[in-house]
Amino acid sequence: MRLGIVGAGEVAWRHAAAAADVAGLTLVAVTDRDPQRAARLADRYGARAVAGFDEVLDAVDLMVLSVPHVYHEELALRALAAGRRVLVEKPMATTVEACDRMFDDRLHVGQQGRFFAQVRAAREELARLGEPLLYTERRSTDYARPDRPAWFTDPVLAGGGIAMLVGVHSIDRACWLLGAAPHAVAGTVAVPAGWSVETGAAATLYLANGRRAHLTLIDSPAFFHETTIVCERGILTIDPAGLSVDGRRVLTVDGDQEYTASFRRQYAAILRGEPVATPEEGRSAVAAVHALYRSAASGGEPVPVVTAARGR
Repeated sequence: MRLGIVGAGEVAWRHAAAAADVAGLTLVAVTDRDPQRAARLADRYGARAVAGFDEVLDAVDLMVLSVPHVYHEELALRALAAGRRVLVEKPMATTVEACDRMFDDRLHVGQQGRFFAQVRAAREELARLGEPLLYTERRSTDYARPDRPAWFTDPVLAGGGIAMLVGVHSIDRACWLLGAAPHAVAGTVAVPAGWSVETGAAATLYLANGRRAHLTLIDSPAFFHETTIVCERGILTIDPAGLSVDGRRVLTVDGDQEYTASFRRQYAAILRGEPVATPEEGRSAVAAVHALYRSAASGGEPVPVVTAARGR
């Protein structure tokens, strides 16, 4: 399968590195608004740097969209209309309405966090540990890092702040591990003086099966990402270095290598026709973020998640 990448930023390099190790997948074309950036990535992996979206479209079977969030809808619809398969980076789009317009069986949403070895192992452990009683997650991102793209803090281009940027991963993880979509969200956000997007957020997801997940997202130069699930017969802890059960390490991974490996497993699943994040699931995460924003604006009370359009 011929692969093309639109957008040559940091995540695109992960896509390219992962694709290079997937049998049957070949990166053939890369484009970016900065031609030099596109050329660096293409040259590294033996692909061609091309002038624009249409040139990628003409050359590929599967297209990756790794561009500012607001462009996901337009580019995905153009690629789908041309008969291409599409892997759109998270979030699926910046609005629920845009997500609804993107529904297509050939569209995959880049929630590759499901493919971390420690997350998949946790799902298997949950099956034997009984009912999850408490789910908490703490995750950071660094808005002050010098290589941060400027559009991360643009509410139009990004669609929001930390909740849209990385919170959709936390929402997807919680729903995937706990086995249901959110039907309501309560929470708050922190928008620093002079900023137009939130750099901190706390949310409680009320899932359709009665379970809850509590998420905390923080702007910090020190990276952390820890999920703790208290179950009837044990406690799971997922972190970048692996998985622990009742404080005993049962799986150890190299965090950086595992990050790229998660992209590789996502591609392998697509090629095998196995499930990755569906448009319904991608939409659900975006809808949950918007419910959080409405909750924060109304004092933190639970707010219903907008359900899928009729017929979806």
